[in-house]
Amino acid sequence: MLKKSDLKVIRGGALATAGPDEKFVDAYVTDTRLMGVLVIYIRWLLTGTRAVGRRHRDLHQFFYVETTEEGIESYQGLYGNDEDELNFIEQSMLGGLGAGRVPLSMNEAVFLVQKFAEKTREFGKLLPDEREDYEFILRREAVLTPEREKSLFQRICGKIVSENQLINSFLMRYFSRDFSASDMLTSENAKIEPDDKLKNVGIATLCRNEITQEEGSYICESVIEEDRGHRIVVSEIGVAREADSFAISSFEVLSTFAISPAEAAMKLSRPEFVTVYEIAGSVDRLLLELDGYYLSAMHKLTEGGKLYLVFTENNRFLEKNTYLLNDDVKEILFVTVEDQLVIGSYTLGGIKRLENRLLMSRLGGQLIEVAKYEFKEPILYDYTMSYGGDFVRYIEDIMGFEDDEE
Repeated sequence: MLKKSDLKVIRGGALATAGPDEKFVDAYVTDTRLMGVLVIYIRWLLTGTRAVGRRHRDLHQFFYVETTEEGIESYQGLYGNDEDELNFIEQSMLGGLGAGRVPLSMNEAVFLVQKFAEKTREFGKLLPDEREDYEFILRREAVLTPEREKSLFQRICGKIVSENQLINSFLMRYFSRDFSASDMLTSENAKIEPDDKLKNVGIATLCRNEITQEEGSYICESVIEEDRGHRIVVSEIGVAREADSFAISSFEVLSTFAISPAEAAMKLSRPEFVTVYEIAGSVDRLLLELDGYYLSAMHKLTEGGKLYLVFTENNRFLEKNTYLLNDDVKEILFVTVEDQLVIGSYTLGGIKRLENRLLMSRLGGQLIEVAKYEFKEPILYDYTMSYGGDFVRYIEDIMGFEDDEE
């Protein structure tokens, strides 16, 4: 007769690493891999020892990932299901990405976190604080076959709907030396190696790209920025149709040369429309209203005031023949320490819509318009980073205006 004392429990590796105190509920990742940033969300239900002494058993996790130089850049966790707090974290993390959400299985979610945690270490960076919240994820076993990994990559890139979107996305990732991503955009029949003409160029940002279609290919004039300054890269790109999407079939750098700061400024110039208001009422009340209305904007405190960067709801700007860095910035608002509200947009229609929205809101009664400007190149963001005084005086100073002498 078998006795209880005859039984022996054999602890296997899977049991030891499966994290039995965390039960997977659901997960998603943003479809913004081609932009070089993404957010991974995972929800767990805590059980066993992890639940002992806790008021809330639900754990919501958000990982903000930069794929080029940082890896997992920040982490936020929330215990419990406070909807307001959860919405605030979600909007602050996802608000500027123009993102869709791709559902993930537990294996896929764990795989992505582990992959980008490894990237973080490769970049020589530290993982975010509160590691005790997500340490169990790093210990789990998660393996994807090459086929499933490629399928996951395609899902987190969103659908490629045009040749321009493909080309701009490819060049963004290629110049940033994110070759694992640029390779995924390449046809299976093509092998694109780093070009010798760019061997001395480090990680670079695509600032501008102009696409011209020629017979059988596309010519691109790209302005990129690296540590040593700006340069122009002219390339020829082939595109192949694959199933219901597109892929890069060939890529060749035709020429590359450095340009001066003045030449770069000319190439990257774009109009900016700015309106300045004096705040007649409570600045604190205005800030409270803006905080609530622009929950998904990027908020940034500076010595000169508080900045709100409002981004587009999607990334359709990648489909243009001419791509410009910061095309995803829709509106800029800055509340200064001098009790001014300065707003800006890159289009006339954009500034008109913003003005009307403010004046029709509860804030309209405390805003007094004092100046309107149209600049040939953006100036507002630099102002927010370097100055907090009267905007009108700031413009007079940099333009060299002087008071009229009697």
